[in-house]
Amino acid sequence: MTQEEFNQLLKRYLEGQTTEQEDLLLTEWYESPANRVEVAMPEGQKKETGARIWRNIRAHIQPVVSRQVVRLAWLSGVAACLALGFGWLYTQSRSAPESLVTALVREQTGIEVRNSTPSEQEVTLPDGTTVLLTQNSRLVYEKNFNKLRREVYLTGEAFFDVKRDVTKPFVVHTGDLITEVLGTSFRISQSQKGKKTEVSVRTGKVSVYADSDSRQSERNGVIITPNQRVVYDASTRHITPGIVEQPVVILPEGEAQASLMFQEASFENVLAQLTRMYGIEFVISNPSLQDCHITADLNGLSLFIQLELICKSVDATYEKRGTVVFIKGNGC
Repeated sequence: MTQEEFNQLLKRYLEGQTTEQEDLLLTEWYESPANRVEVAMPEGQKKETGARIWRNIRAHIQPVVSRQVVRLAWLSGVAACLALGFGWLYTQSRSAPESLVTALVREQTGIEVRNSTPSEQEVTLPDGTTVLLTQNSRLVYEKNFNKLRREVYLTGEAFFDVKRDVTKPFVVHTGDLITEVLGTSFRISQSQKGKKTEVSVRTGKVSVYADSDSRQSERNGVIITPNQRVVYDASTRHITPGIVEQPVVILPEGEAQASLMFQEASFENVLAQLTRMYGIEFVISNPSLQDCHITADLNGLSLFIQLELICKSVDATYEKRGTVVFIKGNGC
């Protein structure tokens, strides 16, 4: 096996994508004395480099757990080898800036749930929060979750139904995007390469912002409510708010949904009813549209089909602008 092949194998190991046979191969490599030979360098330089590596480990650490205890011990041993022995891994890091050392400093022990089944997997966290984890997605949380804080790390897609606790906000890390709530339900979906992340809200309010070194009083973020979403572009660090593709009815618990059968109802009253049901704001650009009358049965239809029908009946059009729907027309 060439050095490059070994680099790739170790990188896949850290990402949890190796087979048991490949795990055994790496374990045998680590246990070999030949791989713990120190690099010839002045003692002062060795200590300074060791301190720098540990600073990077502490600064970039994120909870990612191994499959078995043997992997935890193995990773701990490799980290110690990096800081104290400066063996093979250190020499490779000097020649490959984006090598496995970058992946290694992001590793930490924790509790991991990985869904390898074709259907959604329900996970119940220690605080009572439930998570529906989609196929090939991964959730990691610390062993002391819910003692002082509630933080999880998501790779992929999941739907969260968070147990309310005003003393401990629930925080989801998806790459460098942070989603923070007290008690609500929402979905997070990360693209395969992690370049884009979408957060959509079912109930409650969600604060979404990009992780940053700047002071907390100047976060780059927004607050979204039911049937709203944001799309985060990791390359530009830009957050774009909008409306979900299929809004759902969000009436208070126990309140029955009113009939959407309208007979000579004003356009303004019809939109007010839709706002009450979906929580979406509608803006009529031309006041003369407000008093146009609608006769229609909108029961059983999706929101945007309902909008298409009532707008056509008064010769108007609609467009989504962020989290608001604007309606334009000349009036009746």
